[in-house]
Amino acid sequence: MSSFFSTLTRDLGARSLPGVLAQAATVRGIATVLLRIEQAIGAKFPPIASVIKQFNHLLTGADIAWQASIGPGLTLFHPTGVVIGPFVTIGDDVQIQQGVTLEGPGFDIAKGEYAPSPVLGDRVRLGAGAKITGPLALGDGVTVGTNSVVTKDVPSHTTVVGVPARPVGSRTTDDDDALGAAER
Repeated sequence: MSSFFSTLTRDLGARSLPGVLAQAATVRGIATVLLRIEQAIGAKFPPIASVIKQFNHLLTGADIAWQASIGPGLTLFHPTGVVIGPFVTIGDDVQIQQGVTLEGPGFDIAKGEYAPSPVLGDRVRLGAGAKITGPLALGDGVTVGTNSVVTKDVPSHTTVVGVPARPVGSRTTDDDDALGAAER
């Protein structure tokens, strides 16, 4: 249970119990708390996790599968319209704006299994309306611009924008670490 609370505290960016409670009362906080509850009970009680997921979607507009692997430090600035599929992997300290979609291509009938889904590294930032689809990887420190559509791998510390997304800049790891520290 301590891991649950430490992850939630990191997600909400709070350093004290009053801070956690204040953040948990926001739409962002409600979406995050319900997601972490879904994930905590999902392996043992999938039907209950699915009901909580649907409640989260109804209440906050966030449609996030409890099966997704999401590291601590998740920031959902505005959870409305966020869609994260069940096989998506998200690293630590990832920031997601409203209307973002992270989905794999779905079920591959020929292979009888789900095709691989996106894998995001640590400290990734996704602008409002960004779409990341397919079996691809975003490296650490990647920034995806507003309404961009990413369909190919993006190397670490790269900024991409457009439809389809193209690189427009890059940072060093030191720059990325400084940005992350300034936000904590």
